[in-house]
Amino acid sequence: MDRATTGPLDASRIRAADEHLRRGLDDGAYGAAVLLVAVRGHVAHRCVMGELHPGGPACRIDSLFDLASLTKPVTAMAVLTLVEQGAVLLTDPVSLHLPESQGTALGGVTLVQLATHVSGLPAWIPLYEHGYGADAAIDAIVRTPLAREPGAGYEYSDLNYVLLGQIAAGVAHLPLERLVAERVGRRLGWRDTGYLPGKALRERAAATGNCPGRPGRLLHGEVHDANAHFMGGVSGHAGLFGTAEELIALGCSLLPGAARPLLSAAAARLATTSRIPASLGGQTVGWFASPNPMLPRGDLLCDTTFGHTGFTGTLLTVDPEAQLVVTLLTNRVIDARNNGAILRTRKQVLNAVASALTGDRSPQTTLEAER
Repeated sequence: MDRATTGPLDASRIRAADEHLRRGLDDGAYGAAVLLVAVRGHVAHRCVMGELHPGGPACRIDSLFDLASLTKPVTAMAVLTLVEQGAVLLTDPVSLHLPESQGTALGGVTLVQLATHVSGLPAWIPLYEHGYGADAAIDAIVRTPLAREPGAGYEYSDLNYVLLGQIAAGVAHLPLERLVAERVGRRLGWRDTGYLPGKALRERAAATGNCPGRPGRLLHGEVHDANAHFMGGVSGHAGLFGTAEELIALGCSLLPGAARPLLSAAAARLATTSRIPASLGGQTVGWFASPNPMLPRGDLLCDTTFGHTGFTGTLLTVDPEAQLVVTLLTNRVIDARNNGAILRTRKQVLNAVASALTGDRSPQTTLEAER
């Protein structure tokens, strides 16, 4: 295990986070894990453990993980950069950008309803049964009846972000992978995080497995999500691979007074505060917010905390009041026997991290130094 702590964290308390992580590893909940904690834009703790695949090389701080649904907030951040330049409006109806939806119930859904999961679309359908590629996926979604009236209820749905990614790519006249690289990755200094990792990056990737569409296979740098796989590995809802350090940079870019902001202050408000009625829950443009039970928050982080998780066992959590960013990357789908164990582990880790915060705000290690 590789671990290091500096600056504004109580060493004995943060050790409990590592112990919870180790227990999950020993219990077989995942095969590899990276925990990275930043306070006020500076890395204050890291812990790395496990193997990239059974009997394989040790996991490292720069190991690559399948981010699964952590792709969604990245897609949303790319969309917000288009909003900033006036290329799209969040009030635009889907039909304005997807003519094939005209005359359907989906056509009147707005982009902000997609981004905040109040579109009325169901949570999921097996897009891979409708053919290969993005066009087949979009056609299947357009033909899918809404489960409820738009704006009438909250249902977290992959379909929302499949559409949002395709719309954003179309507006920008760029493939989605290039749009994300240029609008998000370049601004944050990402080198490794992106879609469709090449051979060298795949060798640094934590393996996943137990994909229903590919039984018995270990996947090395190949997207786990079956719908994203059948879309060619690139989608607005899944497909990104990334490192803990580069995800921390994303979280830090959304803190008040960020040294390297991704968005303008006006656009950042849309990303960091809920945009749906409290009666429906909590959801920003891209991120879970209180009181959404899907928010990876634990018991001790502030009410203004926002974040997101991924099915493969990933999370990014941002507490603006504490100026705290936490990313925990695992490959929990490597072993189906304990597929839900990460749910408790991540809450335990977040509680330990929150309790370790001290009054000292002068960490020794910066993000740039870590790189």
